[in-house]
Amino acid sequence: MKFLAVLIILFFYRSWQGDNPVRSVFSFTDYYGWFSAKNLTTYWRFGLCVVLPAVLTLILAAELSNWLQGIVWLALSLVILIYETEIFDIEQMFDDHVRWLRSVSEEDQLADVVQRQDGFQMTHIYEMFQSIVPGLFWFLIAGPAGTLFYVFTIQYLDRLDEDDPEVDLLDSIVFWMEWVPVRITGVLFSFVGNFGPTMDYWLNHLTDTEESHSVHLSIMASIASEKPEYEDDVEAFARFAEFETHQLKSLCERALFGWLGVAAVVVILGW
Repeated sequence: MKFLAVLIILFFYRSWQGDNPVRSVFSFTDYYGWFSAKNLTTYWRFGLCVVLPAVLTLILAAELSNWLQGIVWLALSLVILIYETEIFDIEQMFDDHVRWLRSVSEEDQLADVVQRQDGFQMTHIYEMFQSIVPGLFWFLIAGPAGTLFYVFTIQYLDRLDEDDPEVDLLDSIVFWMEWVPVRITGVLFSFVGNFGPTMDYWLNHLTDTEESHSVHLSIMASIASEKPEYEDDVEAFARFAEFETHQLKSLCERALFGWLGVAAVVVILGW
């Protein structure tokens, strides 16, 4: 059932247009607001708002695992996986950037174009990763409860003020919950892209805990993509960046479906 759930959610992620249907029904903002209105200490608020629902989901999933030969468990899992999925128009996102690159002229500064290309690559690859991959990983490890804990933690953190005493703890929780999925994604990048150099980088930075996940993902994706040489002028770089953008998009799509292979391994191992 886990493999089937991953298969369904990947096709949902790639084909669904419009708002997230589960988030349209359940608003975390209203849910969080109810707890915020109570006079609770910060860590109690996190425990009741995030940890308790995850524990209850873990118990519920265990009880439902054999109902109707697992169909009820599958339905619960898909609801939570869909809720976790951040839906955005990937095609439009890349097309808009390519249109901007095609508008670059000699009047533009090379440093500015390079900076924008690097920023686009780092930001959007990490956004694509975070929109589905960690939730899939924790679903494979801990079932729907793992996915719920991850997405609720992310949404809870997004609503905290920067000076909130919980921020450092939750940043650490998110970092470590994403640490293994980032490494697995790097392996997938190497298998579907430029294997040798990507794997060299992966091995050299395997245990790194200082650099951000977005930096590692961006670098590994760039290494894994086949790129032509370009001359050191702004229009040549824009043409190079357009080719690189198409390559990165294709790489991320292939790596995403590589998670079907990860799910198959988990099922074979009987996790």
